[in-house]
Amino acid sequence: YGDHRDLHKEYRRQRQMCIRDRNKRWLLLGLLTVGMFVAMAGYADFSDTVEEIVDLPVRYFFTGLCLTLTNFLFRYLRWAYYLRVLRIHASVKLSLLVFLSGLAMSITPGKSGELVKCYLLNSRTGVPVGRSAPVVVMERLTDVASVIILGLTGFALLPVQIAGVLMVVLTLAVAGLLFMNSRHALRLTQLPVLSRWSELLRDSRQGFNELATPRVAIIGVAIGTLAWSAEGLALWVILKGIGSDIVLIQALPIYAVATLVGAVTALPGGMIGTEGSMLALLQQSGATKSAASASTVLVRLVTLWFAVAIGLLALLALRRIRVNTAAVPEEH
Repeated sequence: YGDHRDLHKEYRRQRQMCIRDRNKRWLLLGLLTVGMFVAMAGYADFSDTVEEIVDLPVRYFFTGLCLTLTNFLFRYLRWAYYLRVLRIHASVKLSLLVFLSGLAMSITPGKSGELVKCYLLNSRTGVPVGRSAPVVVMERLTDVASVIILGLTGFALLPVQIAGVLMVVLTLAVAGLLFMNSRHALRLTQLPVLSRWSELLRDSRQGFNELATPRVAIIGVAIGTLAWSAEGLALWVILKGIGSDIVLIQALPIYAVATLVGAVTALPGGMIGTEGSMLALLQQSGATKSAASASTVLVRLVTLWFAVAIGLLALLALRRIRVNTAAVPEEH
């Protein structure tokens, strides 16, 4: 009995430490976010930037939110398509909630935290994590390819250096897709940094093969391009609401390049990298300092932080689903 009581105390202590660590991370993230927004507003004249934000007609802001929801819809359709390809069966409600829950992880570097979707799916359906992990990895790879394609829509308008980097990254993304479908992919498990996940990666091998086939990959990239075009369109809509003369063919690559720059930073949600590059590119395209600052603040609210809010709500809803509501996937 004494040992049991000691274990219970240790469990409570560890749990309290985890809660404190989580609260500290959220506090630091909140402070970083507020500091980032203040810095962007202060980059131009603070009062001018605030005035631009306040004067934005509400219909433009809500149109931006609707376009972000369109992004979620297309990405959910890709998620559902990948699950179907792997013969992972889940109810539409559960599948949607698991997908939306992953949006709360948009503030993790490179959205790596979205792997939580695999564990949520496992806890509700019994689907092995190794079986669904390829879905999340392929989502990220096809996102990279899709955003680069979006960036190249204004190829002629981009600085030569940025256009060159986009081409290189697109080539690497395509090479990554092809490598996932080759017999050499298993050799990655021999690397020291990946050895601890070697069993998981081996279990995921077949799933990678199925999702990396040309037909499935092309469909995934096409859906991803539509999804990220919606958020690029949200930037353009907000710019129009502010009164900027930047055309759509400029706004799309600006959003894409800023998103990619943010993705390679080590900060949550690509902060600083995304905002800084977007500010610079908008000004280079003719936007005033106040218009560039205001539109950057607004577009991050309607994309990144709106996604996080939706994801947290989905996580709360998912907590009510405590039993298996879907079948375990068919074995080959």
